[in-house]
Amino acid sequence: MVQPDTNTFYQQRTAEDRQQEREQFQMVNRGLKDQIQDLQNRLIQAESRASELIDTNAQLQRQTHELEQANAMHKSTLDRQVADIQNLEHQLNDASAKNRERKHESKQLADNIAALASQKADADKQVAVLSQALEVTKTDLKASQNRAEVLSDENKLILQEKAVIQGQFKQLQESLSR
Repeated sequence: MVQPDTNTFYQQRTAEDRQQEREQFQMVNRGLKDQIQDLQNRLIQAESRASELIDTNAQLQRQTHELEQANAMHKSTLDRQVADIQNLEHQLNDASAKNRERKHESKQLADNIAALASQKADADKQVAVLSQALEVTKTDLKASQNRAEVLSDENKLILQEKAVIQGQFKQLQESLSR
């Protein structure tokens, strides 16, 4: 009789074990379902985040493309400006060379002006001397003209006297020859 009780005990025990196993299974199952739910929520969040990242990536790629275009445009502008600067530097070098030439020419002109000013001063002195000599000469000429007039007047008187004397001499000769 002990055996039937033991069997019953084992059967009860086995039923309790099974009940406990079922409860553990349901608990594990609920835990797994919760994990699945949690993983699904995380997957949804990850997919949402991935979608956001894809959108952000696409936006960043568009911005990168725009920046590359802007960079190419700026590079082109920079290249033109570098070429302009080089051209301006070339023009500056040419202008500097011309400026040096002009300064040299200006110095030569200043030297020429100084030499001409010196020559002019010498010429002015010579003109002053010649003007003074001219005045003296004019005075001498006036005196000579006055003297020539006096001599001319004297010459006329002498000629008149000569004519008178010749007339008298002729008369005298005629009177002697008669």
